[in-house]
Amino acid sequence: MKIALVGLGRTGKIAAEYLLQQETLNMVLCRHGSPNAGKDLGEILGTKPTGITIETTDHLERKFFQKQPDVLIDFSGHSFLKEHIHTLAKCGINVVTAVTDYDRAEIEKLKIFAEKGNIGIVMAPNITYGVNVLMLMAEIAAELLSDYDFEVFEEHHKHKKDRPSGTAKKIVNKIKDRLLTDTEIPEHVVRAGGIIGKHKVLICGEFDKLEITHESFSRVAFAEGAYKAAQFIAGKTGFYEMSDIFDYERELRRRQTVCLEPPELEKEDPA
Repeated sequence: MKIALVGLGRTGKIAAEYLLQQETLNMVLCRHGSPNAGKDLGEILGTKPTGITIETTDHLERKFFQKQPDVLIDFSGHSFLKEHIHTLAKCGINVVTAVTDYDRAEIEKLKIFAEKGNIGIVMAPNITYGVNVLMLMAEIAAELLSDYDFEVFEEHHKHKKDRPSGTAKKIVNKIKDRLLTDTEIPEHVVRAGGIIGKHKVLICGEFDKLEITHESFSRVAFAEGAYKAAQFIAGKTGFYEMSDIFDYERELRRRQTVCLEPPELEKEDPA
């Protein structure tokens, strides 16, 4: 599998290092006018030369044809897919987007495009595996403790722009989908220092409370999650979230215990 990467911020650099270790990275993109354009990736990472020259998104179709990546991982911003989704589809390149600041309308447009076009997209603002386990646990709690009060807390570094994060919004929506009443769920946001990422769900009743917490110690957790998502989406079409990957892996493990064939992915007919 060959992977293209766009976005060389804090997490993007860690992702680049991780993908180099996996020997899958063959293309790195930056915005037009970026000072990184034309440099060897190793210069940006502070390592020995990698042989990968950072390229702008100009003439992207030609560059994709030359490098032929299977999947693109996006750690940049919501504008990249908005501008280049048609080129990606035309070139047959699937996408893992770990961008957190899409609004609901943008997500719906990408979903419709993926379901009608010849492309696979993993929409994963919640890219780490651990936080997805938190969501599963929160859903179970909402089903069993619907008369309890739920609140969501999230902490990130002071430079993170979106408040609350896309992951926090996702947690809230997952809980709301399982509650029996249309209850507002308070969200508490901290932007301070160099906090990588922490999410907590507080579930409080009259006589007891439950807390579910996930904290990332390293941005490698984001890189690892993106790589696993890329492995999943390679060769597939349609719109997926991390929960779909989890469902597939759980079914795969179940079938392996009884020596069955790997499961087929079933997606609803968009029509």
